Amino acid sequence: MRILVCGTNYGSTYIRALAMSHGSMTLVGILSTGSARSKAYAQHVQIPHYSNIKDIPDHSVDIACVAVPGEAGQVLVLALLEKGIHVLCEHPIGALQMRKALELAQKKQCVFQVNAHFSDLYAPQAFYNALHVARQAGECLHYELSVNLRTLYSGLDLLGRALGSLKGMLVSSPADPNALFVNLTLSGPSVNVSMLCQNFASEADDGSATLINHRMSATFPHGNLLLAETNGPVLWFPSPVSMPADQWQNYLLVDLAVLKQDQLMGQRDGANLAKIQAMASTIQGGPTPLEQEPEYLLHLAALWEETLATLQPELA
Repeated sequence: MRILVCGTNYGSTYIRALAMSHGSMTLVGILSTGSARSKAYAQHVQIPHYSNIKDIPDHSVDIACVAVPGEAGQVLVLALLEKGIHVLCEHPIGALQMRKALELAQKKQCVFQVNAHFSDLYAPQAFYNALHVARQAGECLHYELSVNLRTLYSGLDLLGRALGSLKGMLVSSPADPNALFVNLTLSGPSVNVSMLCQNFASEADDGSATLINHRMSATFPHGNLLLAETNGPVLWFPSPVSMPADQWQNYLLVDLAVLKQDQLMGQRDGANLAKIQAMASTIQGGPTPLEQEPEYLLHLAALWEETLATLQPELA
């Protein structure tokens, strides 16, 4: 598969990810506004740099990874699909933009998918595996989700993958939308979710004000499962009556990987490569993952916008 990377800020992780593919995925170009960083990347790996979609030769690209935020990214997605290129787009995406992209992709017989990224990391995947095991002994009674404004979209994706659907999910109005930490309830046809959102951020997107990224728990009659943070650990707290007294202990480790910064970045690059490979499989006739089904993507985008408007009504 021939891959075009659009944008080299966060897009650099896609470039690093493709370097891990051992030839199965080939970086064939970089599209950007022409920054020195982008030109240096292209020169370093000896591939073309484009500043206009019209300059990309027809039939030279299979998948475009769009890591350009805001309106510029939305315009780019539609232009690439119009050209007949499959698109993997970085999150978040609003409901109207999602619908436009999905409808154009269908018209052009292209695949359009969204990379919400965080659910594909090791700790969330360990959480999902443990969730599946816990469900064998009884249904989950309640979920809790904690996020910040920046991780709201990916946090809702984390929840959606656990539930299997976000269809019919409604958001309660908070008692105090101006609080630093806002409590919400997400109500669905068969589930209620307690949600806490850190309702402030720093001016610079440097992580200095990030106190919560992603935290999620699932309560069962026989215990509680906890994803303590995006990168773990994942713990199981068994109910006191769920095990024989001589075997019971207050918690069981599900995933306790100690990550250094470089290991975390390698894990994130690997997750992005896996996402590109999964999309390539769909293009080649394989099944579409649940989280990439149009209905799922539309419900996720709509719930994200509704929740964000509830938290930040002045921006709605």
